[in-house]
Amino acid sequence: IIIFGDHTRNIKYVDFPFAAGADGTKILHTTSILDSKFFYYYLKSLQIPNLGYSRHYSILKQLDVPVPSLNEQKQIAEKLDKLFDQIETIKEASNKIPELLKNFRQQVLTYAVTGKLTEEWRKERQLDEWHTELAKDCCEKVQSGGTPKGGQFALSGIPFLKVYNIVGNKIDFESEPQYVSEEIQNSQIKKSITYPGDVIMNIVGPPLNKVAIIPDTYKEWNINPAITLFRPKEYLNNQYLYYFFCEGASVNSVLDKTRGVVGQVNISLSQCREFAISIPPMEEQLEIVKRVQILFDILDDVERRYNTLCEKLDKLPQALLCKAFKGELNR
Repeated sequence: IIIFGDHTRNIKYVDFPFAAGADGTKILHTTSILDSKFFYYYLKSLQIPNLGYSRHYSILKQLDVPVPSLNEQKQIAEKLDKLFDQIETIKEASNKIPELLKNFRQQVLTYAVTGKLTEEWRKERQLDEWHTELAKDCCEKVQSGGTPKGGQFALSGIPFLKVYNIVGNKIDFESEPQYVSEEIQNSQIKKSITYPGDVIMNIVGPPLNKVAIIPDTYKEWNINPAITLFRPKEYLNNQYLYYFFCEGASVNSVLDKTRGVVGQVNISLSQCREFAISIPPMEEQLEIVKRVQILFDILDDVERRYNTLCEKLDKLPQALLCKAFKGELNR
């Protein structure tokens, strides 16, 4: 039988015992001249107008239903069953792609900041070994932000960043911009000033490990207390430092030692200054950045192809139904 949601317009094919749980459930049982699966697919092909929470069965019961021979109905239903099963198989397989991409990105970052990504390259060039420094030593500045007293924000001026402006490890300022005046900045939150090229990371979560590089769309920015800036010295490339923090091991190491209040995930400024940064020679830092960017560009392309595939798969069932009830399914 077929179930029609009088309010939702949802259509379900049911081949097991059940109890109807709401008066908005319309139970449709076909007669001997109409194959139930054929009828189900026909109903799925319809574009029933949305009347909101009103009932829709009054529209459905007025529709004409094509009734080819019973044998042809069964053939159409069987063909659609097979095609829809194939679509589900493809969807199940493709649904694994996002997790695979995520894991591969993580592995690239781990290889990058542990030296595995450039291990052979480094040996060929006989470069110096990596060394480790604390963030407070290899950065000119490690500083958290502040907030204007009484929430004195402006409609324009100097951009003020909050954690929600860090999206996908990039700065997204246009969707929810907030500003402070130059006067407020210089009198109240001067320590919050951050410049293009600085690496920033949120220290209040969850989630933690949202990282970004300040872009050059403004000559200076401000950050709130939930964000810390890292301004690397000349021998530490900011893009390499960005990838180092994106990898996440340093943050996770701190959290493993300091987990306390349930649901509260914070890192202190003093802990940020004590982060141990693995630093290769500058030549290798630049090579790491280049290789990571190349690999991430490839992964981004795979992700775009995956999203295109998902869009096509979402549209395919309706296209098949349309063909089926125009008699074009076998063309």
